[in-house]
Amino acid sequence: MTGERDHHLTEITDHRLIGRAVAHLETGRKGTVSLVLEHRARTSNRLIKTVAHMRPLDFSGREWTADVEVLQPIRPIAPEIPARYR
Repeated sequence: MTGERDHHLTEITDHRLIGRAVAHLETGRKGTVSLVLEHRARTSNRLIKTVAHMRPLDFSGREWTADVEVLQPIRPIAPEIPARYR
């Protein structure tokens, strides 16, 4: 595992899942993505992992994190529309 000094974190403010309701299929939990962080190697800037922070939809108050690749949007996300067609 990479030590704290070996990588840096970057908040991804425009990630497609921020503010969206998602399901974490491994645990069955559902929540709203509030934050997405990229972990990158300091020396090479190689992406190590991308982690989403979720607030629960069941009002349990138990927030959790998961790799964004394992999250499933509860409602389909529309494809990006090129600026010239907006």
